[in-house]
Amino acid sequence: MAFWEPCFGKDNECCDCDCSWTKFLIWSAVVLVVGGLVAVLVIAFAVVYPPKATADDAVLQRFALAPGNPAANSTISYNLTATVSLRNPNIYRAIAYEPLAVAFSFNGSRFDDSATVPAFDHKPRKTATVRVTVGGVGKPVKLTAPGVKEFAAENDTGKFAVEVRLDTTLQYKGRSAKCPLVVVCPLQLQLVDPDVAATVFQRTKCTILRAKKSGC
Repeated sequence: MAFWEPCFGKDNECCDCDCSWTKFLIWSAVVLVVGGLVAVLVIAFAVVYPPKATADDAVLQRFALAPGNPAANSTISYNLTATVSLRNPNIYRAIAYEPLAVAFSFNGSRFDDSATVPAFDHKPRKTATVRVTVGGVGKPVKLTAPGVKEFAAENDTGKFAVEVRLDTTLQYKGRSAKCPLVVVCPLQLQLVDPDVAATVFQRTKCTILRAKKSGC
């Protein structure tokens, strides 16, 4: 049967056991702090994260389809503005974007790819906003027959499902790799009269597609 006995030596002086435990606790704390700092540095310098994106606003003022026969010969007229935010989640690394090509599509068929956003640098932990306005009259759109029917159905409600896509190549500060990046944002758009108060847009999370490439 064992009993705990106070560790005192001659003249009630502290034994080495207490000092050893104190040193152990101090060194353990030091190791934990250093380990935490190393982990933070690894995340900040060795690991890179792709940007995050959301569609913050979009306004559809015109969306009219002239069905063709066959459906692939249809034409469309439109006026659309979309605002997309890109956030750089990296602690240390800035991101350099090459020009962003912007395209809009309905029911899987692209109807506008005329917009381009100039190249820019994106600071760490910051948010950059991209705003694009496009329009056209009688532009060709290669819809399928089901696509034409879907347009008619959505036109009855005044609400359209449109997709905006941004294609670019980015480079992280301090790395040589150039990384293809695609941002895809689904937009639920209410057709509005420009002379009437705009409807509230539901903020939407975008999908980020990036290349499985070393350094990216």
